[in-house]
Amino acid sequence: MDDSREEEAAARFKSGTPHLDEILCGGWLRGGLYLIAGPPGSGKTTLANEMCFRAAESGDSSLYVTLLAETHERMLLHLSSFRFFQRDFVGTRVHYVSGLPSLREGGGKGFVDMLVRTVRERGARLLIVDGLMVLKERLRPDEDLRELLQALNVRLAALDCTTLLLNTETEKGTGAEFGVVDGVVALSADLIGLKATRGIEVTKFRGSNNIPGRHTFLIDEKGVSIYPRFEALMRDTPRKLADPRDRSRWGIEGLDAMCSGGLVTRSSTLIMGSPGSGKTIIGMSFLEEGAKKGEPGLYFGFAESGAQLTLKCQNIGLELEPLQRQGLLRLEARAPVETLPDAMAQELMKLVKEQGVRRLVLDGLEPFAKEAIDPERTTRFITALINALRERDVTLLITQQTNDMFGPELHSPIRGIEAICDNLVFLRFFELHGELHRLITVLKMRDSANDPFLRELRITNEGPRVGESYVALEAMLTGQPHARVQRAGASTGIRLTPGGPGRAGEDG
Repeated sequence: MDDSREEEAAARFKSGTPHLDEILCGGWLRGGLYLIAGPPGSGKTTLANEMCFRAAESGDSSLYVTLLAETHERMLLHLSSFRFFQRDFVGTRVHYVSGLPSLREGGGKGFVDMLVRTVRERGARLLIVDGLMVLKERLRPDEDLRELLQALNVRLAALDCTTLLLNTETEKGTGAEFGVVDGVVALSADLIGLKATRGIEVTKFRGSNNIPGRHTFLIDEKGVSIYPRFEALMRDTPRKLADPRDRSRWGIEGLDAMCSGGLVTRSSTLIMGSPGSGKTIIGMSFLEEGAKKGEPGLYFGFAESGAQLTLKCQNIGLELEPLQRQGLLRLEARAPVETLPDAMAQELMKLVKEQGVRRLVLDGLEPFAKEAIDPERTTRFITALINALRERDVTLLITQQTNDMFGPELHSPIRGIEAICDNLVFLRFFELHGELHRLITVLKMRDSANDPFLRELRITNEGPRVGESYVALEAMLTGQPHARVQRAGASTGIRLTPGGPGRAGEDG
């Protein structure tokens, strides 16, 4: 770290709350005065208390001053259920004081004097004032809130103490405090349909950059977990390229030939198909092929557990268990319930980094990305994820279920996703003489030639196999001459719905 970066880091007071410092581009400016505003129940008290205990873990003392009716004993009882709470810190590094007596006796000035005196006595580097509304209501007629806060800011900055004011007022810029403070962090708690979501937004931050916009967060037994919008974090254009000379083979007879030797390494591929068409099996074969060559693989899905998937693959000749024992393959399954896309993206990137993953199958795009608060951000979110994985040398497969079981129309539930991915593979069923067959086609491969024909996909006891073209298969099963079948099958070309990349081509 150079001198300028060391100076910048030293000028920051770390919140200690996961990813809040990331949103603040390093943390609070030391000695600053900040406002955390949000309605009751939005998480202000929990967030502020967690910062106090995180500061204590780093060796700093903090002072938590309440102006509310809740007793300290009751507050500590509520806090004891969180992992960040440590009873030994209470009274040693985390100090709780009621500010009501000094406010009643000395008004606003007496309250400010008490704060400065107590901060000095306890050597506090972080001050929380919980209940700014009470302070505003109890000010004497000759006292001005703006002047009091300015005086507090100057005196505490000299003591190297960072101050956070908690307020239930959320109207931006309407109170005197909004003009005095160095920064404003707004918390929200909303219902979208039946789903409760929490949001955090930095609306003002003097003297520093920050990641703008609204981000989501959760409160659970770990405390406050903040998830910055993934596309806001990953704004840079990827530096690493997908070189067509470097290929990652599928390990499926016939499919590698269709893709001119395999997928371009570091590329992204969308596999679309109806349920049961073979999307997951193709993905598992891709991971097995890579793991056998020493390329760590990760499966991240929502339908089947790792044990169930291992057994399923074993029944068709894909032996995953030895590769898992060697640490070359990891299977992760999540329940597809009320997911937060940014939380899952953080978890996924952590797994990729820890395992040194080179091949990734994201089995189920909708549970991963469609729970976004703003549906319009889905394509931006996926683009950022693809770019981040490319920077880590990951070749990515994404599966997505289509709406139709049969037919040449390709309906994408997430609009525009087929244009984002480098490659597009489509699976579907067709029926002939009362028997179902699977078809596979490569609709596009960016920067690479590919076989344009529809071909049969067979799931055998020795794994998936790609065989004859559609017209050759139909000619064989019907006994019709090849040319006649070709004319009859001309209407089977795959067509994308409006908004897709266009007509992919006709049958061979």
